[in-house]
Amino acid sequence: MHEPNAARIVVLSPDELRDIVGASVRLALAEVMRAMRTKSVMTEAEAAEYLGFAPNTLRQWRTEGIGPRYCNPTGAVRYRREALDDWLAKGTAATAPHHRPRD
Repeated sequence: MHEPNAARIVVLSPDELRDIVGASVRLALAEVMRAMRTKSVMTEAEAAEYLGFAPNTLRQWRTEGIGPRYCNPTGAVRYRREALDDWLAKGTAATAPHHRPRD
């Protein structure tokens, strides 16, 4: 008979363990991305993750005066999600059909 509070040992194969851990990581990452999509003000690291760039890239762009708008209210760089979305939209171009020259 199984006692309700008794510890149980579960044996998993390496593949089963990999699948469980992978699923947990994917769920956690999806939650982080969902939170970032709804967050209105982001740190440099969060903004870099949101845009898919390294934080160093955002720093370099700031020194060059390019990249998305940012604010520095208390000495800490912050990015508004709206500014990031606007910057992404401005950099989006419609792809023209590629035509090969006729011989």
